[in-house]
Order: sequence, then C-alpha cells, then structure tokens
Amino acid sequence: MPKIIGTTLADHRELTRRRLFNALGALLAEEPFDAITMSRIAQKAGVGRTAVYNHFADKEVLLLAYMRQVTTEFTEVLRHRLDEEPDPIRRLSVYLRAHMEMTDRYHLMSGVALRKHMSQENSSHLRDHAGVVGGVLLSILDDAVAEGAIPVQNTLGLVHLIHSAIAGQRLPRDPQERGAALRMTEAFILRAVGVPEKKVAEVTSEGPRSLE
Repeated sequence: MPKIIGTTLADHRELTRRRLFNALGALLAEEPFDAITMSRIAQKAGVGRTAVYNHFADKEVLLLAYMRQVTTEFTEVLRHRLDEEPDPIRRLSVYLRAHMEMTDRYHLMSGVALRKHMSQENSSHLRDHAGVVGGVLLSILDDAVAEGAIPVQNTLGLVHLIHSAIAGQRLPRDPQERGAALRMTEAFILRAVGVPEKKVAEVTSEGPRSLE
C-alpha cells in the first residue's frame, strides 16, 4: 500500500498533485516537454510511478492540469492586483510584467510550441487556458480605448499580437538585466498599442509592479 502523505486521503491527493506539478515545472526548466517521461516526473516528485497514473493518465493530462492550476492561481492574483490600479496603462503594465514573470517562473512555453507535442484533442484545451488569461488582457485594452488612453482599434487582434510578442521569452537571472528586459518589452508593447511617448517613459521608469 502506498505511503500516505498528509493526515487525510484528501490531503494526500492534493499534496501528491502539488509534488507532481512542481516536478513537471522543474523538468520543463531543463528540457523540452517531449523529452520528459512519466517515470522521471515521478522520480523528481518522490512518488511511485504507479501513484502518478492514479492521478493522471499520461503526461499530456498532467500538463493540462498543471496549466489549469497555474492559470487559475495567476488569474486570481492578477485580478486582485488590477482592482487596486485605476490607471488603464498602468494596469496594462502590471499585466505585461506579470505575464512574462509567470511564464518564466513556471517554465511554460507558448501554446503554439506546446501544441506541437500534444494530441489534437488535448491541444484544443490549451486554447481554453489561453482564453482565460487573454480575457483579462482584452478587458484592460477595452478599458484603455474607452478612456481614450490608446487609439480606437481591434483590441481582440491586439491580444494575439501582444501574446506573440511576449511568448517564450526567457528573463535573465541577474536582477538588473531582468529589470531591463522587462522594461524594454513593456515599452515596445506600450508604444505599439499607441500609448503616448511621455506616458511610456513615465510608466516604464517606475519600480516593478510585482504580484507578490
């Protein structure tokens, strides 16, 4: 009988899933998804291989669950942070920095890259996760247009362009280089959507707007 982690079966299940998510995230930091096996995920998590299959049928299902967890946590914290910021351009700045840091922290490739390694059925679910996060960005852009902070334009199209610009970026580990990379990308996107140069300089010169 497998060793129980936690005080109840519910605790055991949640802690095991968390270990598997952490293990997958750590492995994604080192190598591409298609090179990762369920055996290595189990070994990294410190659980039996059989236990992995008790929770997830295969590594694609595990990845989707991992992305669902990350997306949910990220969206909840992001929405709370955005509620505290009334300025639409600063809200866009919060989103951009948070999205890049989330992708880097959880070692997530872009949805396009991941779909290459997944079945057609499972790859369709990746769009669901992207849609949740994209909905937050769309709301920010719509507010910015409504308030005259950026020109009237196709905001749904902007969502895809912005995500393409920040997809797959790896932030430097050095704090100064990391900050510079965030500011450069942020300024590029703010200019691209039509934020006046004075506002771009003002927003990007401010300190980091972390979700922590």
